[in-house]
Amino acid sequence: MSCPLPDTFEQALLQAQRALRNAVEAGHTRLQVEVQTGRRSATDLARPLLDMMPQPLLAVSGTGIADYAFTRWGETPYKILNISERDYIGNNWQTLALIDASSIDVDEVQLYAERAKAGNKHFLMVNNWPEGPGLTGIGRGKESVRRAFRSTVEVAYFLQAFRYRPVVLFRRFPEAWQIWERQGESFKLARESAQIFSAREIAAFGESVNPLVAVERFFKGPSFFHSW
Repeated sequence: MSCPLPDTFEQALLQAQRALRNAVEAGHTRLQVEVQTGRRSATDLARPLLDMMPQPLLAVSGTGIADYAFTRWGETPYKILNISERDYIGNNWQTLALIDASSIDVDEVQLYAERAKAGNKHFLMVNNWPEGPGLTGIGRGKESVRRAFRSTVEVAYFLQAFRYRPVVLFRRFPEAWQIWERQGESFKLARESAQIFSAREIAAFGESVNPLVAVERFFKGPSFFHSW
């Protein structure tokens, strides 16, 4: 199998767009896209994805991100609100996109998701730096509640590299979840699963790193994203 991992942010965007379109065409209405790199903002990630969703679209951003989105995107056909402005979302939309909201409570995310479901509309979560694998939009709250909510979300695209492990976690709809392990200058498929891998399964891919390298990785982040 040839390695599908993107070499650039632009390649990741194209992959995410195709995967998201495929998921929508397959009938999924509660979707997630996540590319975990601090080198690009969730706002940059989200903009090319929004055109893949049914229109008109309402973009709801994490606290303080709406102004940044206005600056980055310029004139758009989308209404943009901060996440605290739930009373103003109205009903004149077919998709609600929740952007960069990893640290809010799961209860609040569920309110938005259920609002979309009640109107037979689409719900999309987009993020780039959550607290852990698959936790977009649900960074706090009871684990049982978060797990139950995650089970209702179809992950259309997911890309996560690690500072201290030689692996990349990857998924693009409709394919399986994959762990790609770095071997020299290339990556080899290590495992596949129908479900996202647990933290324990990922931890099995250990790597011995001296203290100086560990400090460097802490500040620079995963080497996989250095060219982005």
